[in-house]
Amino acid sequence: MTTSFQQLTDIRDAAIRLHLDGSQHLEYLPLEVLAAAYNGTGPEFLQDSIRQKLDAACRPFLPAVQIHDVDYTFSDGSVKAFKQANTRLLRNCITCAMDAHPWTSWKRYALILEAWALYRACEKFGWIAWIQAYNKRKEKPNE
Repeated sequence: MTTSFQQLTDIRDAAIRLHLDGSQHLEYLPLEVLAAAYNGTGPEFLQDSIRQKLDAACRPFLPAVQIHDVDYTFSDGSVKAFKQANTRLLRNCITCAMDAHPWTSWKRYALILEAWALYRACEKFGWIAWIQAYNKRKEKPNE
């Protein structure tokens, strides 16, 4: 999936504006590295068309997804870091949901439920992507 540098910058800036956990690292990553890490919502092995639909459905969460993709890209292959990356995704998605709508709106709470579903999907199905990212890094340690 191809994302323009402008889109990457906009998503990164939103993560920084919201003070999402991990956003401090995005400031220092070159856009080329960020572009290589960010594949949108869902694992790399999903078809682009499916990830594009997930991105549309999860648009308020894209800043959290960007951080999550960086976490996976720099995976150390451990269970502990896998769980930490997924928990950070949940926390960051909840922050995004709270920013998207006022506390009086049912939409805020619907997004929080969506964040929980996204977290559970990563916990249940994300291990393969986590290990693939780790193995990819092991093969090319200097990149």
